[in-house]
Amino acid sequence: MKLKCKVITRASRNEILGLDELNCLSLEFKNNSVKKLPELKIYLTAIPIQGKANKELIKLLAEKLGVGKSKIEIIKGEKSKEKIIEVLM
Repeated sequence: MKLKCKVITRASRNEILGLDELNCLSLEFKNNSVKKLPELKIYLTAIPIQGKANKELIKLLAEKLGVGKSKIEIIKGEKSKEKIIEVLM
């Protein structure tokens, strides 16, 4: 499963606001099909220095989705607020 995330760092709490199906990212894949990805808005207390926010993001998603941290990977946007995350179930 792939998700688009908008990450807000230096927040007062760690929280996932939920799926916003109205804001979707269209991606073209090799077979020319277009797929819509649901978007999450995620607040993190960590600062975006030396990968701290990315580590906290992975930890929070793993807890909420009930999967191990090794099953979650940032596949695009590692140094950006907008990320595409792949979750292996």
